[in-house]
Amino acid sequence: RRTGGKSRNLSKSPTFYSNNLKLIFDIGNTRTKIGLFSNDDLKKTTVISGTPKKEQVMGFCKDVQIDSIAISSVGLDIFDKIAAWFPKCSVLNIDPNTPLPIKTNYQSPSTLGIDRICGVVAGNKYFPESNVLVIDMGTCITYDVINSNKTHLGGGISPGYKMRLDAMHKFTSRLPQVEIEPTIPEIGTTTNHSLLFGAGQGIKAEIAGIILYFSAKHPKLKVILTGGNHLMVEQGNENAIFAAPNLILEGIHDILLHNEKLND
Repeated sequence: RRTGGKSRNLSKSPTFYSNNLKLIFDIGNTRTKIGLFSNDDLKKTTVISGTPKKEQVMGFCKDVQIDSIAISSVGLDIFDKIAAWFPKCSVLNIDPNTPLPIKTNYQSPSTLGIDRICGVVAGNKYFPESNVLVIDMGTCITYDVINSNKTHLGGGISPGYKMRLDAMHKFTSRLPQVEIEPTIPEIGTTTNHSLLFGAGQGIKAEIAGIILYFSAKHPKLKVILTGGNHLMVEQGNENAIFAAPNLILEGIHDILLHNEKLND
């Protein structure tokens, strides 16, 4: 239940390590998130700026024996490199041809971001009998809807927070380059704060409108927020219902388990 406009957090608390350890890679445009799962529980995570290096990965899974690995990458293909680091493990590289536990109506599946499909896979697992809107706030903001019949209906893409700030600087002659601040201004009283207000409050208003738009089409819609910037909306938007910062990792893990069952 929501209280005070805050969002319920869907993340699971780590308990203890056991056998059947899965190493999961979510490789985005600007950062890599790595998760370690034991059975169905996410035990720990780490975030690496840019592409993961061998010493970083080995340090993360030190003193544990990995059973299998799954990789989702929105751009760089480092499947062969990671597979070489773990020669005794099976490694799943999730791509448009990977079998999924859901269906999609997307008409250009080869261009559908793997992170988007992983998000709706996890969203459906959280709420299997509901229509779910997954909002992923990364470099871009993505919106994806999956219905109660396990069918991904599609969604949308818009510029993320930093991208909006960068664009206003790049495509004008006088507006400065500004960096994201922890708090979005309530009003702009300087040019820097006006840019932060326009980009930040604009995102919040956009997301509120998108939620209303899909809620009208899908009554009792569940909404999940994830991604590196999800807190900027979670803390101030009454419509934001659930927060799942590790949603993409969980979706990758679910796809790995689905494929392992198919191969049994």
